[in-house]
Amino acid sequence: MQYLPIFMDVNDKNVLVVGGGEVASRKVDLLLSASAKVTVLSPRLNDTLQRYRDDAKITVIIDGYHRDYLGHYVMVWVTTDNTLLNKQVWQDCCERNLLVNVADQPELCEFITPSIIDRSPLQIAISSGGLSPVLIRYVREKLEALLPETLGPLGAFAGEQRERVKQQFSSVTERRRFWERFFSSKAVMLATDKGQLQQEFDLQLTTPESDVDGDIYLIKLPDETDLLRLRSLRLMQQADVILYVEDGDDCNERIADFVELCRRDAERYPLLSADFSTQAQARKQQGERVCVLINSTAQFETLTNTLDAISVVA
Repeated sequence: MQYLPIFMDVNDKNVLVVGGGEVASRKVDLLLSASAKVTVLSPRLNDTLQRYRDDAKITVIIDGYHRDYLGHYVMVWVTTDNTLLNKQVWQDCCERNLLVNVADQPELCEFITPSIIDRSPLQIAISSGGLSPVLIRYVREKLEALLPETLGPLGAFAGEQRERVKQQFSSVTERRRFWERFFSSKAVMLATDKGQLQQEFDLQLTTPESDVDGDIYLIKLPDETDLLRLRSLRLMQQADVILYVEDGDDCNERIADFVELCRRDAERYPLLSADFSTQAQARKQQGERVCVLINSTAQFETLTNTLDAISVVA
């Protein structure tokens, strides 16, 4: 992973944009949408930036660049077409430990901006590390078509109800199960307004649920990650605990590729094969969903015979 994906809060924070042309306008639009306090440094402004200045949306310094202008900013965006000047700004920012992005020069970027799908408060960022913008645009178009506009209001509603869910359910597992049940319900999928969401939420919250039962999923790993069955992938991404065996460097590297596909916040434990049954049953009895990644047919057959009969085999 070349870049660390991160969402940064720039609300009411000072950001400097060096340059006053079309590229600068696009960066300023993005920053203003995130409520940053934008200062533009440039000898000239295009019509859009001039309008923003007249409307007091941005602060403007009409001047050429000088390192003394690098003040108390959380980040600097460089948008000029002067390669030597861009490099100088980059060097000055690095000396001051300022985050800097130089447009169209990824080698001079301490951070890059991804392609964004905005369903506020839900946001999806897609990046190729600057290597293939056309591919990213293609992927974004596909995702835009798949994701309904109602995801934004649904995300906002869920945020408003988090405290009620915390009060209702004492454990993280119970709360997660509730949200999974709520988001996957047909009524939520068809809801068009907040009132319908509230009605389904109240119904789900007050419907009695038996004690949370655990499950054990046995996943016999294929030779390559792209051969993994969709059902297996879904179970891996729902599991609370991931158990797997380490057996030599080559095997460990292969297993690591599959573990990476599991749910990010799941607990992950490398075990000896003899410990699988004991650990899996113990975590299942705690109401957790346990995913056991099996590398060999012999291990798979042994665990299928020794684990609880209600375990799920994938």
